[in-house]
Formats: sequence, C-alpha cells, structure tokens
Amino acid sequence: MTNLLENPGFEGDWWRKTHTGQEFGEIFVPEHWVAFWKEGGPVPHDPRNPIGYGRPEMQIINREPPFLDPLRIQEGNRGLKFFTFYRIHDAGVYQRVEGTTPGTLLRGTGFAHAWSSGQDNPYVSDGAGEGPFFVRAVDYDKVDNVRNFTFTLGIDPTGGTDPWADTVVWGEGAHIYNAHAQVPPVEVVAQGTAVTFFARSTVLWPFKHCDAYMDGMELIAVGGGVLPPEEPPVVEQPDPLVVTMTPDTQVQGEPFEITASCGPAPDKLAIEFAGGEVFRGKTARTAANTTWRNVVVTPGTYTAQISVDGQVLHTLSFKIQARPVSGAIPHDFVPPREPYARTYVLLPPRAGDPWLRAALDSGVWSKYHWTIGGSADDAGAGPRTRKVIAVNPQEWPGDLKTFFNHYYPGVDYVAIVANTPEDLRRVLSAM
Repeated sequence: MTNLLENPGFEGDWWRKTHTGQEFGEIFVPEHWVAFWKEGGPVPHDPRNPIGYGRPEMQIINREPPFLDPLRIQEGNRGLKFFTFYRIHDAGVYQRVEGTTPGTLLRGTGFAHAWSSGQDNPYVSDGAGEGPFFVRAVDYDKVDNVRNFTFTLGIDPTGGTDPWADTVVWGEGAHIYNAHAQVPPVEVVAQGTAVTFFARSTVLWPFKHCDAYMDGMELIAVGGGVLPPEEPPVVEQPDPLVVTMTPDTQVQGEPFEITASCGPAPDKLAIEFAGGEVFRGKTARTAANTTWRNVVVTPGTYTAQISVDGQVLHTLSFKIQARPVSGAIPHDFVPPREPYARTYVLLPPRAGDPWLRAALDSGVWSKYHWTIGGSADDAGAGPRTRKVIAVNPQEWPGDLKTFFNHYYPGVDYVAIVANTPEDLRRVLSAM
C-alpha cells in the first residue's frame, strides 16, 4: 500500500518549520514535517509545577555514535529525537497531506520509544527498567514512573493543523521505553481533500532525561480506496438502562463498582458524583456494559448521575458507611503494645544524605523523637493518630495528599517546600 506521507522515515533533509511560524536555533525537524508543542501552564495533573510545559529541543539523528548503543534508529539511517531537560513537554510533529478523497478510510502508524530517567544510564528508564518495554496506557493503572511518557498518533480528517483541536482523532496511547515499538494505530475517514497526521509524546514529570525518539511513520488508505456508500442506518430503540452496585454495602476506604448495562451508547456513558470526594479507578467497557470502580474515604450520602452527551439517564443515591472497628488483627500486622501518636518526616524520593542530616540537625529528633524516612507507605501506615510532614511533595509522582487520602485515610497531612537542605533545617527547627 502507498504511504501517503512524504519523508516518512525522516531520511531526507531538514528544516526549521514550527507551528508558530517562528524558527528556533535548537529545533531541526525532518523536511515536510512541522514541529508543535505546548508551552507554559497550567499543568492539571501537577499544579505544583511552577514552570509548566517546555519547548523541546528537536534534531535529526544519524545511525552513528552515540545513537548506536543503545540503538535509537528504528529503520534506515536517520530518526527524530526531541527532548526536555528537567522539564515536561507535550510535543511532536505533524504533516498535512493533500489530495485525499472524501470518504476514504485512513490508518496511521509509527514507531517510537523514550528514555525517561533521573539518572544518566541510557539503558535504563525509571519504572520500566532495562530492556524493551511496551504497554498500552489503557491497560496500565499503576501510579508509578512508567506513566511518565505516553506516545499517541492522531489524524485530523478535516486537514486542520491545530494539534489540540476537537477535530483531531487520537489513537490509544502507549508507554514505550528503551527500544522502538509500534504506537497503537489510529483510523479515520477523510472528510475533505486534505488530512493532517500527528505524532505526539507527552511527559508528566520533569525528570533529568525526557527524551523521545520517533521513526517509520506511515499513513495509508485502508483497502486502497473509498468506502462504499453508507446504507441508511436502522434506528433501533435501546434497551432500558440497568444500573447495579457491588457490593451491596459500601464502606469507607473499600472499593465498590457501579455497572450500567444495556441502554444507549454504552461506549459513551459518563458518570459524575456529588456529595464528597470520590476516587475513580479504571473504567471497564464491553459492548453492553460499562463498569466504574471507585473508592470513598469519607462516610456520608452520595449521588451518581449517569449520562450520555450531557443528557442524564439515571440518578443513583447511596450511603458510604463508616469502617467498623474490629478487634481482628490481620496476619501481616503487628499491633502496638499500647496506643501512641507518631509524626513522620517524609523526605522526597531523590533526597540524599544532606537532606537527612538537615532533618537531624533541625532538632526534631532530639526534641520530639519524630520518625524520619523516605517511604510513603511507611509514613501512612501505623497508629490511629499519625501526622505526615511531606517535604517537597511535588517531587513525588502524582498527588501525594490524594495518595494518603486514598490508601491511608486519617493521616494528618502537612506539606512543606524547601529549596535546599538548609531551608529544610530552618523550617523544621521552627516547628
């Protein structure tokens, strides 16, 4: 099948075209491609990020050192690299393709991988380890560094060149590290005589190395041509929507599921909660069912509304009961000899010895015998009365306060920000 893209493997010349029309000395992109990126804030997933999204550096790389070990080229002799250093990015390249026939089914594919690390070992990406790593984003629900990089491909069937326009159809995202793998494909039906192909990478956390590598892009007409004329759709009345909850009784801190069966457009069903903070887990969809997994840590009465395109189809009220106090002791838990209160000074993941010495020099150990450590789970578990003083919580992946509310409800959470170990010593000394 004919690849509709020009210079799809980045083997040709380069230029400096960008989506803003302005050229930058650190941006070289393959000929026929245009660089795009998001710049500044806000950063919804990390509101403590004061810098926001950064403009990446882009360059054409050759099949030669230092890109041979590890290999950063997927095919041929050239590839594309773009990266940010201690900054996050939402960026990529696009190409507008003219001469398409309206009604043609198009499929876009391509290869990519990342090096994502706070260290300098080019073989290892934080969370993914060493060696090839690939997982679809929809299949990965852990909260760790594997989520840092997501690659996606998109097509605007109208030929628009705004990467963030509603007309762009994006394929599934994938977390890919250390070696090239195929990004999940995207398919659309051309609406006019031009379409635009996008290859994109997004980064969550400002690691030292946030490097993206791309190669081997492809845009083809599936089946080689135009789709047959559509027959008039048969309008069928959807079955009534059936909503169930499991288990029968909902308890604070315990997961529960709400399942909507049958009804209209199960793939478009949405749910909204009222009454308090509800932590949402993975949503599972089938041809007939949609299941939402949730956790609530505060007892009370809650309401869930299930809708399609803003139209409410079902309203469900339910109560979250307080967790019962039980004398049973889990087999892996050793209770304290007698009740006590604990304060835990939680250092961030990459804090070294100077930060530990600063905490000790502050006097909180000699005065209060506070615990000092680096494990969020160790800080959250323990006696009923416990306080966590989180140092620089913005350095943890995800929202640290939400983590404690979810997994260790009842923690008295205090966040402090210190730019240097000396700042930490002064802040703790005043407590």
